[in-house]
Amino acid sequence: MVRSYIIILVWLLTHPGSTMAQALSIDSCYALALRNYPLIKQYELIEKTKEFTLSNAGKAYLPQISFTAIEGYVFGDFPQAPGSSDFKFIGLAQLNQTIWDGNATKTQKDIIRASSEADKASVDVALHELKSRVNQIYFGILLVDEQLKQLEVQDTILRNNVSRIQQLNENGLAYKTDLDEIKVEQLKLNQQRTEFNFTRKGFLMMLSLFTGVKLDENTLLQVPVSTVTSADMQINRPELSLFKRQRELANAKSEMRNVNLFPKIGLLGAGVIFAPGIILGPNTLSSLGVAGLNASWNIAGLYRNSNDKKLTLLEFSKINVQEEIFLFNTRLQITQVDANIEKQKAVLADDENIVVLRKTIREGYQLKYDNGVSPLHDLLNATGKESEARTQKALHEMQLLMTLYDYKTILGN
Repeated sequence: MVRSYIIILVWLLTHPGSTMAQALSIDSCYALALRNYPLIKQYELIEKTKEFTLSNAGKAYLPQISFTAIEGYVFGDFPQAPGSSDFKFIGLAQLNQTIWDGNATKTQKDIIRASSEADKASVDVALHELKSRVNQIYFGILLVDEQLKQLEVQDTILRNNVSRIQQLNENGLAYKTDLDEIKVEQLKLNQQRTEFNFTRKGFLMMLSLFTGVKLDENTLLQVPVSTVTSADMQINRPELSLFKRQRELANAKSEMRNVNLFPKIGLLGAGVIFAPGIILGPNTLSSLGVAGLNASWNIAGLYRNSNDKKLTLLEFSKINVQEEIFLFNTRLQITQVDANIEKQKAVLADDENIVVLRKTIREGYQLKYDNGVSPLHDLLNATGKESEARTQKALHEMQLLMTLYDYKTILGN
């Protein structure tokens, strides 16, 4: 899931500044946040570690040479010429070339690869949590934008009434206090607009930190369209990939236990150099060499084999239990969010009717006020309630959209 954003990242990197020319989408914010988050560097580190470790493992079949030089005091019944010094020099050299190591090298490489994939899956899990944090900030900005739009609608209504009142006031048909009351309402709207703009600025600063892109008050965000389909019902979280990689790693480690049951076969070459005076050779510097096949078999693995198999089964059982717990908690969370979605849809179903009715009521008071049969206070009250109804509708729409995206994030889709 995390690595599926590579194409988006390439596009963003090859089109610098293009996100500022048009509205940012939530998917581009996901991709930018992933690129900018320090944890993303772990992928490269894990890959390089794997390469170096595999290279070291592959050198197990290279010839192994050892040399030991001894210059020391000889005591006991050591065979040496009479009257020679008790200090002797002995050199030992050995060459080992592995022919078959019981698949130890191959299995070690499998463990390295499986461990690397498990590490990457762990990074995927950590990075997936970024989406929830981006959701909170992104939809917070969209919610502020909707509230600012509703303030503009209310402000337009008030400005229209200012024009009417000024005309009526010139003809002596309106009170100056009516104009003052509307101006007070306009000042209140301006206060709300200021508060929302500062709130939006704060959200944009947080989104800038997450994405690593400089955003300002002119930055626009696209309102995403979310539809939940039957395909979205499948849990596709990176945790499931992590459990799979952990099983592969456990299986690779169990293969190494099997390797310990086999003998190791190789070529052996050894040589010994003696100082003069040792009676194994003439009274000059002498040497002795031997070459041939060697085989070694440590049968300790046979004793542990039964318990090792049980340990492997226990390791798989632990992973299975962790996966069951994860799936249980995720399904519980999905059920809760699903219920919340249904509740929000039910509430939203009445919002449109409420807005229509509030608009009709406000227009009725507008007509009464224009005809001088209703005070301005009633019109302003009706205007405020219409604005409140519009704001509630916009709030419920954005809350539902955010919940739908949280639902997709929980599923991992």
